[in-house]
Amino acid sequence: MGIGIGDPTGNITLDDAQHVALEPGIYSIEYQVSALLANSSYMQITPFYNGATHIEYGIYFMTGSDHSSAFGSVSFLVDVPTRTLFSLTFNSPVRATAGTLTMVIFKLNE
Repeated sequence: MGIGIGDPTGNITLDDAQHVALEPGIYSIEYQVSALLANSSYMQITPFYNGATHIEYGIYFMTGSDHSSAFGSVSFLVDVPTRTLFSLTFNSPVRATAGTLTMVIFKLNE
């Protein structure tokens, strides 16, 4: 992951290349993922935050042929009671190439 536009308040920071740190508050999170799957299979993306995986905000995409594009997009709100690290886990039993991730996180006023 990388930063397009940083958060000047310091509530949303890149902890490392795989984790976004969120300070307490309510956040709007939107992300989209795409990849080219080498063989007919699936990709699954699962968010992790507040100490748990959240499959209810995940993406699952099954392809029907070899060398197919897989894409998914999700938007949701999350309450962060204490500082948490947010990450996404990519899972697929086949090789994926040409992958992209776009993520937008906004802290909402309470």
